[in-house]
Amino acid sequence: MSLPRTAGQRAAVASVRARAGGYIVDMVILAAVSLVLVVAGGLFVLISTGWATSNISDPVVYEALAIVGLGTPLVWSLMNLLLLATRQQTGGQYVAGVRLAREDGAPLTRANLLAWWFLVNPLLFSWPMACAAGLPLAGVISLALGRLTVAVFVTVVTLCVVAPLIALVSAALDGQNRALHDRIVGTVVVPAD
Repeated sequence: MSLPRTAGQRAAVASVRARAGGYIVDMVILAAVSLVLVVAGGLFVLISTGWATSNISDPVVYEALAIVGLGTPLVWSLMNLLLLATRQQTGGQYVAGVRLAREDGAPLTRANLLAWWFLVNPLLFSWPMACAAGLPLAGVISLALGRLTVAVFVTVVTLCVVAPLIALVSAALDGQNRALHDRIVGTVVVPAD
């Protein structure tokens, strides 16, 4: 289903290639954010063990894993939501020369940006995020093996594996190169001015 747009507006949508390029750059930025949090987790372990003069305890290990597993999606989301609110683009979209816009031409609202970010967006639910946050959280979750905890974990990791494929296929099949989360929110990625 394609929303009505003028011929000039249709020509102004970003290509799948530009979107993919921006996505790749965003994944490199995510890796850097993740690496900083791994270092922070390691520093936490060193400080907690008196610079490795005492043995590490299980709670310290789990807290360090939580710094990485919870910190990565939190810092990544805050960073990108701030960029989206101020520039209407992520870091990767900036490098690729594209930005986010509403389909109807109206200004983006905070609700649009939040919905765009959290609705099966492959920038949040991605393979690197499954590794950066999913693996450390698996260690933390091993302490609380309740059915609900495991079900939530499996659901989020599954989303991280499937969301990039859904976005790529839906963008390739849409005449305006919109991914599923773009369609749901009513946004389109356009060349930056």
